[in-house]
Amino acid sequence: MEAHSSVRTARLYHRIRDRLRWELREWRAPSRPSFVQDELDAALFDEISWREGERVLDVGCAHGSYMRRLIDRRVDVVGIDLDRTALARAANQCCRVLAASGDRLPFADASFDTVLSHKTMHLFPQPETVVAEFRRVLRPGGRVVFSTSNLASPYARVQAAALRMGRNPNWGKNNRLGVNEWSQLFCDAGMKTAAVYSCNLVWPLVYRVCDRWIVPNEWMRRYTRWVRRTTRMPMQTSRPLGAAMDYIVEIKKQSSSIDNFARREALPVHGIANAITS
Repeated sequence: MEAHSSVRTARLYHRIRDRLRWELREWRAPSRPSFVQDELDAALFDEISWREGERVLDVGCAHGSYMRRLIDRRVDVVGIDLDRTALARAANQCCRVLAASGDRLPFADASFDTVLSHKTMHLFPQPETVVAEFRRVLRPGGRVVFSTSNLASPYARVQAAALRMGRNPNWGKNNRLGVNEWSQLFCDAGMKTAAVYSCNLVWPLVYRVCDRWIVPNEWMRRYTRWVRRTTRMPMQTSRPLGAAMDYIVEIKKQSSSIDNFARREALPVHGIANAITS
């Protein structure tokens, strides 16, 4: 009996020791990917519906990870980005991509059912131009799906202060528009907010300053899951929640809308090869 008890004690000791070692490693070098992606991905692929054959433009597609997930759902997706190295990686995954910017889309009017812009809205120096271009390439009844951050959160305020101090030039932004400002710009262009998804209910925690983690990534992942489970708050909300750090928004183009923007003839969607073009 005593021998059996000693074995159990030894096993418990080793489990606690291994767990503490893992937690120490997590503190020193937080794991990847960031916990932030968990709820954003859940909103994009579990809450938002994607139809087979739906024509989607992924603005800022990077190396094509989201394109690949859409392709697996039989979505007809095209990606654009300015990073040619990332585009080469996307092309290697059999994604249709080309080098272009979201404020001057090389596509004819009414080419897509959906324009997806995930984690790229802050990069555009002329938001009004981007809204006009997104609207132009959408078919009547089409939608824009975009993500943005809660600029009023303590986390965002600390990041902004760090940027003003010039600690990390890689975190620069070209505009400081939040979810309400972007939604208003689309509304001014004759579009309507169809759905809002409030993600990452981490207010008032500041878990990171630029690239330096204060609270380890895995700890934050557990915390956000606990908050969502405890509050039972649905991800889709009637308005952007102040406790959320990130939002995904669906904006609809009216089915019978008549564009007042300049029409443009450009690359047909089916004319894009599985390679990078200029």
